[in-house]
Amino acid sequence: MMTLNNTLNDLYQNITENLYYNGTNEVSWLNKIFTNTSFGYRFLERITFTNFRHSLYLISPYETTVDSIEKVPNYNIQVSTWWLVLIFIEFIILHLRKEDEKFALNDSITSISAGMLSQCFKFGGRAIAIFGYVFVWNNFRILELPWDSPWTWILCLFTQDFMYYLGHRAVHEAGFFWGLHTIHHSSEYYNFSTALRQAAIQDAGLALYDILQAFFIPPPIFLVHRYFSEIFQFWMHTSLIGSLGPLGIIFNTPSYHRVHHGRNAYCIDKNYGGVFIIWDKMFNTFEPERLDDPPIYGLVTPEKTFNQLYLQFHTIYDILIKKGLMKDEKGNPIFPGFINKVKAALFPPGYFPGSDIYLFFHWFSMKDPSKGIPEIKKPIIKYNPIIPTWIKLYCLLHFILLLSIFLHFEYDRDHLGYIDFTLKIAFFITSMQAFGAFFDDKWYANIIEIFRCIGVIIYYCIKLTDHIGFGPSRIFVLTLFSSSLLMWIGYTFEQLKNRRKRRISDENGKGHINVISKKEMFLDMEMNVNGINEKMKKKKIASEVDNKKETQTVDMFMKEDDEKEYQSNVVKMMDNEKPPDEPIHEKKTNNVKMPE
Repeated sequence: MMTLNNTLNDLYQNITENLYYNGTNEVSWLNKIFTNTSFGYRFLERITFTNFRHSLYLISPYETTVDSIEKVPNYNIQVSTWWLVLIFIEFIILHLRKEDEKFALNDSITSISAGMLSQCFKFGGRAIAIFGYVFVWNNFRILELPWDSPWTWILCLFTQDFMYYLGHRAVHEAGFFWGLHTIHHSSEYYNFSTALRQAAIQDAGLALYDILQAFFIPPPIFLVHRYFSEIFQFWMHTSLIGSLGPLGIIFNTPSYHRVHHGRNAYCIDKNYGGVFIIWDKMFNTFEPERLDDPPIYGLVTPEKTFNQLYLQFHTIYDILIKKGLMKDEKGNPIFPGFINKVKAALFPPGYFPGSDIYLFFHWFSMKDPSKGIPEIKKPIIKYNPIIPTWIKLYCLLHFILLLSIFLHFEYDRDHLGYIDFTLKIAFFITSMQAFGAFFDDKWYANIIEIFRCIGVIIYYCIKLTDHIGFGPSRIFVLTLFSSSLLMWIGYTFEQLKNRRKRRISDENGKGHINVISKKEMFLDMEMNVNGINEKMKKKKIASEVDNKKETQTVDMFMKEDDEKEYQSNVVKMMDNEKPPDEPIHEKKTNNVKMPE
């Protein structure tokens, strides 16, 4: 493996020696175009064969083994530019294949934003579990395996994936833990951007299972595989890759993971594996993809919003609080008493009294996860509110800017002060909420955007007083957000003006409608009277029969001449009718009151 890796690295260096490097560690052509702190430099610097290889978990112990966690690079950041490139390429391919229904701008921006938010909540860019991991390793380790041994590295490859299986299964089945993971399954689309739709605090649920390795696996080896286990699964989130044949015997594949994301009954609680699928086959949670019943993506009850914070956290509240307060159709509590409410919070999300469950590890699992899953109604109508195209383009432009600021943030976060760090997190969250409000077509989207623009302008005006001063990027950001602020203020006032006009028009329209209603009521009265007259055409004539003294009722129809005369009289009556707002006089005609 070491020989193969060295050969690939040598080949890569020979190919790119003249293109990228000039005998130093700097990328020469990038230095001629960009400064080393610019977005262009930092983005293109990562588009390398090594990072692409890393995205596929094609690594060796010799290139990734270090003696301390401080020396472990943030591999997520290194491969992140490849993720963005692959997302763009996938969109192009789907568009050329006329499969535009497999992606949407609003959904992809929401997914990528979730990935950014999840990185913001990881201290130092590392998995939150590493702190507890180091503590257990330093104080309670049972066996100290050598950190520089390839066998330790290979052992950790399998132990980390097995612990991921346990943790992944727990956040699906262990009650409110599902709320830590729901957002990842909330998309109704399945593409590379869905892979980045991560929960901000999911690591809190996975930490317990990561730390179990601390009794014998050195922390830096664990952290390396923790990174690459997550990175590898990016490739699982696509519909472009079909069956991988024999590789599917051992490894997880996009086909298997599509089942995991499906809301079909047969897809529920299946295929938890990260790198390997063998754990699912061992513990009876494996299910292959059915071509005659392809997965329909999303939650059993689809989310109808792009609100980032709501998607991140509402399920935790739903399971911890709302589920225990549910009542049946008679108004009786479904989970009466304290113990049952605890079960509602800790037992599987689909659990209700009477459900068949069994103990697995330290939580309970459903014996039949497909039980109670409603049949999917077809055709599938995905949540996609219609908004003006110019608003979509506006959100796309500002999202690209948000991405560039975030990539700078990831580069510089270790050197940021607390205030600057907090303000950038606030900017990210506010931007995501603004995009979600626009995509949901909410009335308050303009308000959020106005305050967001004001905040950015104030921040950069203050930054202009530092030693950098009026840098080109700062001038660009100030110009963009100032223009956006003026646009949204004008647009909001125009909306209020139009809304006021519509309200006045509606009020005037109501008065007009009342007048029309009187006329319509009068005409209806005429039609009713005419209908009664038609019925009166039938007369009942009683004739006595001398011998039988019976009364015989016969229908006597008006003669043709009488009929014509009757219709002529009605027409004249309607032509000479007085307006409905004048008093209505009555006269008797054939014992029926007619308006004069």
